[in-house]
Amino acid sequence: MKTIKLYGLLLLFSIIGVISSCKKDKSAELTSNLEETTLDRSKWTVTASSEQLTGDNTGLATAILDGNVNTIWHSNYTGGQTPYPHWLLIDMKKQNVITQVNLTARQNNVKGFTKFKLEGSTDGTTFTSFGEFTFNPALITEQSFAITPARNVRFIKLTASDKAATQTGSITFLAEFNIRGLQERVPITDVALDKTGWTATASSEVNFPGDETNLAAFIVDPISAKSPTATSTPSFWQADYDVFHPYPHWIIVDMKKANLLTYIGLNAHTDAKQGFSKFKIEGSVDGTTYANLGDERNFNPATINEQKFAVSPSSAIRYIKITLLEGTPYPCLANFEAYVKL
Repeated sequence: MKTIKLYGLLLLFSIIGVISSCKKDKSAELTSNLEETTLDRSKWTVTASSEQLTGDNTGLATAILDGNVNTIWHSNYTGGQTPYPHWLLIDMKKQNVITQVNLTARQNNVKGFTKFKLEGSTDGTTFTSFGEFTFNPALITEQSFAITPARNVRFIKLTASDKAATQTGSITFLAEFNIRGLQERVPITDVALDKTGWTATASSEVNFPGDETNLAAFIVDPISAKSPTATSTPSFWQADYDVFHPYPHWIIVDMKKANLLTYIGLNAHTDAKQGFSKFKIEGSVDGTTYANLGDERNFNPATINEQKFAVSPSSAIRYIKITLLEGTPYPCLANFEAYVKL
C-alpha cells in the first residue's frame, strides 16, 4: 500500500508540474504595448510637511513640479525651523505603474538632505515602503532611483531623514521631482510592417519560364528586388493578359497575422502603359469573408513613387485584397506595403 500511495503522489506532482509548465506566461503579453517614459506631471499636486512661503526661489512645494531647476521647495524656517524628518507627498491623480524616481538638487546650495525613503499608496492612507536611498545634495544633475519591482500606485511619498554634514540647522530643500513609469504606447507614426514570410496570390499571373515571369509573390518581395526576366526593372506582378483574363483582376496578400492597418502603399510598374487606374481594397480575418475598406480608389500608373491609401478596418485583419477595376490591357503592380501606428 505504501508503494501505491507513493506512486500516486509522484503521479500527482508530475501532473501539477505539467500543468504549471503549460501555463502561458502572460507577463510579456501584458507589457508588450507598454513603454517606460517620464510621466506627465501637469495635473499632479504636492503637499509637504512644511514649506517656506516667502523667499528662497518660491520655497513652495509646487516648485518641485514646475520644470524649473532654479525654483525650489524649501522646508519652513520663518519663526523657527521645522525639524527632520521632512516629507513630500505627490498625488498623481490616477494610478501609474512607476519604475523610477528622479530628483534634482538645489543648484546653489549643497546643504540639503542625504538620506531618504520612498513609499507608495493607492489611497493616500496606507503606504508601502519602496526602500531607503542615498542622495547627493552637491550634485546638480538629475539623480535616478529605481523602484524594483515596478509598483502600481497613485501617491508617492518622499521622507528626508538625514542632512548634509555641513548643515548646522534642520532645513532642507529640493528643486525637481520626476517619475518614470510604464504607460500604453502612444501611436506616433505610421510604420511599414516587415513583410518577411508574407505571401500573395492572384486571379492570374504571367508565368512563362524562360520567357517572362511576373508572379503575384513579387509584390511582397523587397522593393529593391529586380525582375528575373527584365533585370533592369523592379520585380512586379502582372495579370495574365490573354483574352481569358479580363478585368476585374485581384491579388490577395496574406500577412500571416492580423494587424490593425492605417495605410497601404502601392508602387506602379515603371512603364505607365502597363498599369491600372481604379481599384478597391478589402480586408479579411480568415481569408474567406472580405469587407470593403472604403470607397473605390484611383491609382496613377505614371507615378513611380509609392502611393499611399488610408484604410481604417474596425479590427485587426490578416488578409488584404486589391481588386483592379479599370486600366490598361496589361495591369501590373510592383510593390505592396502595409502600415500601422507604432
